[in-house]
Amino acid sequence: FADPALPLQLGNGTGAFSADGREYVIDLAPGTTTPAPWANVLANARFGTVVSERAPGYTWAENAHAFRLTPWHNDPVGDSAGEAFYLRDEESGRVWSPMPFPCPGDGPYRTRHGFGYSVFEHSQDGIDSELWIYVDLDEAVKYSVLRLYNRSGRVRRLSALGYVEWVLGDLPARTGMHVVTEIDGDSQVLTARNPYNTAFEHRVAFFDVVDPGGAVPAGRSHTGDRLEFLGRNGSPEQPA
Repeated sequence: FADPALPLQLGNGTGAFSADGREYVIDLAPGTTTPAPWANVLANARFGTVVSERAPGYTWAENAHAFRLTPWHNDPVGDSAGEAFYLRDEESGRVWSPMPFPCPGDGPYRTRHGFGYSVFEHSQDGIDSELWIYVDLDEAVKYSVLRLYNRSGRVRRLSALGYVEWVLGDLPARTGMHVVTEIDGDSQVLTARNPYNTAFEHRVAFFDVVDPGGAVPAGRSHTGDRLEFLGRNGSPEQPA
């Protein structure tokens, strides 16, 4: 972790407040969970997301019930999500997530919930990762900032992958067959819309990735086919 000796207060064995009280820090050993999802709500007047200690959560626009961009599960114990990120070592083929869900790596994870942001920290095979989640102060945009640090002492080839299960309505069972994804011709951004949602039929959701300089990364690819990404009978825990 960036600061493994972070001074904490009021600890309960799993979580504690930072010394200045501005963050709640959760340390999860392999195979452990909190008693229930410990979440952080990040939102502005028009847009928001709920981030738990394990996953980047679910996201909505305008109305947290009627226009969910990704699914919300009414489950206070299980902590599933329709958003995920993965890292893949292109030499070994090893795949893991920079947060505990859905594809945990080896070793512990640290989640830091702050005012307006959450951070996931992990170290895997000499690669330290930080995944920062926050929303824009005014615009309907969610940012996921991935920082990688190579501590292995050798050159590494890594890929970063993002997964989004679009809802664009209230429940996936009612909207899944109506969601249309496509690549915008000018920007090459992946877009999604649901023309059958009469209240939000003109809204367009998007998912994009850029490098730190704002350019499109080399080798970027997309798919709107869940079967192609997850595989037959696959799942976010073990995607194809």
